Amino acid sequence: MRQGRWLIAVLLIAVSPPAGCGRSAARTTTPKASKAVTRIPLPEWAPKNPSPEFLRAAALIRPYPQEFSVAREEGDLAARAFQERYDRTLVPAWEFFGMLSDEQINRLRSAKSLRLMVKDLSAKQRAGLYHYFDVWRKEMKGLPERPQEWGEDWLVELYKFGAKQDLSNVQIEFLAREGSHILVMILRAQKADGTLSPPCPAGLGLLG
Repeated sequence: MRQGRWLIAVLLIAVSPPAGCGRSAARTTTPKASKAVTRIPLPEWAPKNPSPEFLRAAALIRPYPQEFSVAREEGDLAARAFQERYDRTLVPAWEFFGMLSDEQINRLRSAKSLRLMVKDLSAKQRAGLYHYFDVWRKEMKGLPERPQEWGEDWLVELYKFGAKQDLSNVQIEFLAREGSHILVMILRAQKADGTLSPPCPAGLGLLG
């Protein structure tokens, strides 16, 4: 489906193993939601009154550039509607990302990957994740020509893949592609034998 191609292409680039990916020994200081952060440009889909978590994420993530999207082509109403729905899912996704600790952000920026288990999330992070699931379900419901890689309901997809009711065996990975900085959030259910289910990926933007 045409309107989803750019996003799927971005996710495939990000998820595929990068060549020569190394770890940096340097530790960075994570920007916090402060007066300096609020002056950064916000994406056009940002909420009118962004939360501190959203502002913190906006200091770390840039939205995908215009040229990544075919959904902005003039007159392509279906593609524009698709893009608008996806943009609305990015608000809770960025808020969830903004709930990561400084130590977790530093690990991601250094290693280009951060893996967390849902069972280890704080109560606030867990609530943020479920809010993201709720918004995704609302926006993807009844969406025609939704990419195959995306379920209409992430919870249903994870349960199909063997997730426990409380998601205690679900892994969340934030993966940043070396060079392009494409940032993807990947959900997987961990099976009894330790192997992981197929990925449920969602692009977040570019990690600064």
